[in-house]
Amino acid sequence: MSQIQPVAMPICELCDRLTIAYLKMERLSNHELDKDGLARQIAYYETGVDHTIPRLSCLLVDLKLINGQIWDAEYDIRKGLDDELGLEEIGRRALKIRNLNRIRVGIKNAITELANQPEFTDCKMNHVSC
Repeated sequence: MSQIQPVAMPICELCDRLTIAYLKMERLSNHELDKDGLARQIAYYETGVDHTIPRLSCLLVDLKLINGQIWDAEYDIRKGLDDELGLEEIGRRALKIRNLNRIRVGIKNAITELANQPEFTDCKMNHVSC
């Protein structure tokens, strides 16, 4: 069997995964996740982030905030509470999530620009900055 080789990821993706891992650590209970495994993920992602760069630290804060807002908007839908929410509320949340994701993509692209990795600029279909 061949060995799977790790692939380096763009800094914007690493930062995105890091902020989501932070949110999981903060928001999920012990029975919902493996905190030790998540702590190892966070430690791994942290090795790729230089917190001495003020602009990057600010972008990480912004990315965590926006990912938290997306999490909040998706939460009840992911829990299968569709009937309780109703289609109108689900539609409202879908639009909110779309708009929050546009902001998220902008933050990730700012990280990409800061890291001088233009080949990893994200351009979503129908995204206003493309």
